[in-house]
Amino acid sequence: MNTEEHANDSLNESENTNNTPEVTKTPEVKTEDTATTESTDTVVEATETTEPVEESIADSTTIEATETAVETTEEPSPSEVETPSKEPVAETTTSTEDEEDHEDDVKEQTLPETDYNTLDEVALIAAMRHLIQEYPINTIKSHVDEIKKVFEVKNSASEKEAHEAHAAAHPATEETPTPEFIYDNKLGREFNDLHSLYRKQRGEFQRQQRKMQEDNLAKRKEIIESIKNLIDEEENIGTTFKKFNDLQAAWRETGKIPHDAYNIVWNDYRLHVQNFYDYIDLSKELRDKDFERNLGFLNKIIARADELATEPNVHKALRELQELHRMWKEDAGPVAKEDREPVWQRFKAASDVIHDKRTAYYEERDKLAVKNQTIKENIIAEIQKITSEGAKNHKGWQDKLQEINVLKELFTTTGPAPKAVNNSLWDQFRTVTRAFNSAKNDFYKEIKKEHQANLDKKMALIAIAEEHQDSENFRESLEVMKRIQREWKEIGHVPRKVSDKIWKRFQTACNNFFDKQKSQKKSENAEEVANFDAKMKIYDALKEMLPQDDLDAMKASIEKHMQDWAAIGRVPYAKRHIQDKFDKLLKAKLKAAGMNAVDAEMMKYENKLESLKNGDDRDFKNERFYLRKRREEIENELRQLDNNMQFINTKDDKNPFMVQIKKNIASFNEELALIKEKSKQLNILQRQIEKAAQEEATAQEAEANPEVETEENE
Repeated sequence: MNTEEHANDSLNESENTNNTPEVTKTPEVKTEDTATTESTDTVVEATETTEPVEESIADSTTIEATETAVETTEEPSPSEVETPSKEPVAETTTSTEDEEDHEDDVKEQTLPETDYNTLDEVALIAAMRHLIQEYPINTIKSHVDEIKKVFEVKNSASEKEAHEAHAAAHPATEETPTPEFIYDNKLGREFNDLHSLYRKQRGEFQRQQRKMQEDNLAKRKEIIESIKNLIDEEENIGTTFKKFNDLQAAWRETGKIPHDAYNIVWNDYRLHVQNFYDYIDLSKELRDKDFERNLGFLNKIIARADELATEPNVHKALRELQELHRMWKEDAGPVAKEDREPVWQRFKAASDVIHDKRTAYYEERDKLAVKNQTIKENIIAEIQKITSEGAKNHKGWQDKLQEINVLKELFTTTGPAPKAVNNSLWDQFRTVTRAFNSAKNDFYKEIKKEHQANLDKKMALIAIAEEHQDSENFRESLEVMKRIQREWKEIGHVPRKVSDKIWKRFQTACNNFFDKQKSQKKSENAEEVANFDAKMKIYDALKEMLPQDDLDAMKASIEKHMQDWAAIGRVPYAKRHIQDKFDKLLKAKLKAAGMNAVDAEMMKYENKLESLKNGDDRDFKNERFYLRKRREEIENELRQLDNNMQFINTKDDKNPFMVQIKKNIASFNEELALIKEKSKQLNILQRQIEKAAQEEATAQEAEANPEVETEENE
């Protein structure tokens, strides 16, 4: 096999209807067929020609056209682009795969790259429809397959969520099982219909392509047969050579043929072309001229290949280099034997430079992909960590959410990982983000339940506040209002949409009560001021009372002042000290009237009891609390004094310290006896009041039911 065959066989057939070079993988280098090479060495003397001979190679403008023949496109993946073999190849073979799988998508790399994993089901359907409507059906296979894969995953997740929701909404009981779950997914039906349309259109396209390729195969066989027959024609060399050039042009213009027939037909064509050169009676001058023109064409191809070494876009350089190999193989004719190997080595060297750049590019990209894999694995681990940590409140979850959003942005903007793990990493990323969202949603579900429980509690307090806002019993309702205000503060948050509304309602009820209570208090304050003035007059009158010889008359006069004092109601809180002043004055006057301290204290306490008759339960509780507290204080003092006596010689009656202790003990015992008497009198008074209240209630009941009373009397 000659060096031209090496060049032409370095790539598989790349012709297509879109004029875009088709990239195919080349097999390993085989040994040359020397027999074929030697056949071209024979120099055939040419006969004299009377007609001009057309050039056998493409016009020089063909090379210039290659600079714009390949469009700049999105970067294809390593699986989509294969560079030419570094060495010439003798044969190219194709597999016997299924026609649909073997047929390459044209201009697949021109479609915009899209991360379909980020789209929802509706957007995936829209993307599929856009591809079918806007792009040739043979250019979208890989995109459609990716969309189908992502849609099936998302659709399966949607079905699972719907199933779980159905089970939660219809829990099984002993009497009724959960009804059958039927998943009616309109989006799934729409996607399946759209995918069926795609398969139908693609199948029709493939049938048309197969028929066109078979027609082209028939044309090429006819061209080969015509070249074969040229040797037997008895025409002048000019006419024969013109027919040969026309047949070569027709060969180049014929489109793609079936892959499984390509190598056989191509080798057959090359054989008969070589035979034509070997056995046609050409003049040496004419053949040398043709060799020279072909060499010039190959030199232009090599020059363009050398220029591609400086092209920064590796993929663009590879695609244009592929077109140059096609031109070397399809468009160029043979050259002189001594030029064949050198010219091929020059072209191969230029191709090796681009191949090495491609290798270096993918090595670097593979390193970057591994780095991206590490970054994405770390992001997934960090999201898992954040999810496991969780948060205890709304602010904590919002902070976590911001962290997750930053990680999600970093994950989506990080380049692809190696293909073997890229989809797996994406699935892991979706799983951990869903786990975070699930944990966050569970927290807010619990918060929602808690807010609803708090709302119920506050609504109960509102009901109490509204019940007491018009109460006339200010003393009792005041305690209730203070209590529910404390409880309101202790209750946590409620749903935000009702927070202001219920607060205004509660505030209004409380304000209504306190406004009414304040108004009532103002009127009471006026009465209390009047009471204070009246008590001051009694106090002044008692203070001006002079000692009398008639002690009984003096006692009667003091007792009258005590009764008048007790008959007067409350005084302002700020003036309550008047009671202590009156008690001290009263004690002094009673002593002046000849009464001992105990009798004077009890008589004074009777005045206290008189004031309690007009009081309520709270007044009795306060008085009882005071007496109990004072009794406990005295008992503690007595125990302390008794303890002190243990360290003193009790036989020494003249010991001043002993004398003082005994005096204190006697004083405390007297006061203790007095307190016990006061408690006794207080209990008697309270029982009398309770008895009177009970009798009054019985009398009121009797008045309300006179017939019952009559029947009982009968």
